Amino acid sequence: MSELPVRRRFKRQLVRAQARLEAGTGDRWLPVLIGAVLSSVLAWLSLARFDSLDTGNDLAGYTQAVWLLGQNLTPEASLFGEGVHLLELHWSFVLYPLAGLGLIFSSAKALLVTQAIFVGFSVVPLWRLARKVANLRVGASVALVLAFALHPSVHELAINDFHPEALAIPGLIGLAYFGSAKNWVGYWLCVVLVLVCRADLGIAVALWGFLLLGDGERRAGLWTLGVGSVWALALLLVVQPIVSEATAGQYGKYGDSLGEAFLTIARSPLDFVGDLVAAQNVALIVALLAPVIFLPLLSLRHLLPALPLGALYLVTDVGDSGAFAERSALLLAFVFIAATHALNRLGTMGVDRVFVDLRLLTTLVAAASLLFISVSPTSPYERPWEWNERTVSDAAVLEAASMLRTEDAVRATPSAIGVLAERPWLYTIDATQQPQVAFAIFQARAVLIDERDLPELPEDERLLQREAFAAGMSQQGFELTYANLEAGVFLFYRP
Repeated sequence: MSELPVRRRFKRQLVRAQARLEAGTGDRWLPVLIGAVLSSVLAWLSLARFDSLDTGNDLAGYTQAVWLLGQNLTPEASLFGEGVHLLELHWSFVLYPLAGLGLIFSSAKALLVTQAIFVGFSVVPLWRLARKVANLRVGASVALVLAFALHPSVHELAINDFHPEALAIPGLIGLAYFGSAKNWVGYWLCVVLVLVCRADLGIAVALWGFLLLGDGERRAGLWTLGVGSVWALALLLVVQPIVSEATAGQYGKYGDSLGEAFLTIARSPLDFVGDLVAAQNVALIVALLAPVIFLPLLSLRHLLPALPLGALYLVTDVGDSGAFAERSALLLAFVFIAATHALNRLGTMGVDRVFVDLRLLTTLVAAASLLFISVSPTSPYERPWEWNERTVSDAAVLEAASMLRTEDAVRATPSAIGVLAERPWLYTIDATQQPQVAFAIFQARAVLIDERDLPELPEDERLLQREAFAAGMSQQGFELTYANLEAGVFLFYRP
């Protein structure tokens, strides 16, 4: 059999398959299938990191707050500061429904799985936007969705602790789709989802209203502008100062990042610009745009609503892992909204669908794949399949944690915080320096030390530091109730 008939037969089968998908079959199951696979992978990787004790204070803090809600207690997580209410963390009302999941499952695992599902199933509104609004063919839509699924920032957001703003990604993409499709019920549901995830996202929602006005949707545009701006400004400029004063400034540490940015602009616009183009911010912007080969720059109109708020995020320093999520979640959603419309502009309109050059789509998928392999936190080079393999130290931490009661106030090093979060009083030990007895015992009845978290010392110095710390704890009435010398895990308890 010659090569030509085989090639023709393959092309014929390919055309038939494409025709079936274009007829509606692909729209029904392809986005759901991709979303289910992506959500499952992200959930598995998130849980694997949690099981290997490789999580930070953000997940532990939200876990503690949600657990307190489930126990009908005031959700003031001690990990976030003294007297800091859950709503003071950017007014994330979406966390209240999640407290119900904590009654059935582990609060931390419920948060991680929920985040993975929301991020993973963002491909569904993205697919609808590509197919129903941009009129892309199945091939272009698949390429766009694969670029999202492989984007390193998607994986970073989904597995790096828990952040309420990540739950807003499908809502942001959804409001772009439903607004363009004039499905106002779905549109307003997405607006509500975005607003309850984080108050300041109302600024981006309000700016989206200008796009609706430009499209001739005067009523919807004005309502969007009003609802978004009133929600954000009322909470940030009216409620926030009242709460900040009531909590003696604790709120400002976690929720006043926008105020800090406004002060920077008022003080010196040049300083604001300088902070905006700092090396880390430029690197983040490039990291967001490179996997989609900078397509969003061809549709700036759909990127603009995110830029003012995104710029304010970029010039603030919120610290910890929350900085990446705060700065990337909003921009990531609008990057793909703009990329979808850019593909529409670059394609050629057929009878009812836009044809996009196969070479462009191949480049898009190739760029996303290469960046996923090289820089993604879940890259094969990171060996994520080994994350759920617990070490001797992990087992020792879990064993020590099991000896503590829920009502015990505990201070622990970062690797142990995640498994101890479901309790009213939990505090962290600064892992950038050797622990000091006076600080370790403050407000704590139990102290759990995992030496992996502490700065490395020569063996003789490490043994001396260990003995000195144990002696100091003994003088303060703490007994060494658990010790694993091989793992470097120690539990001190005051009867």
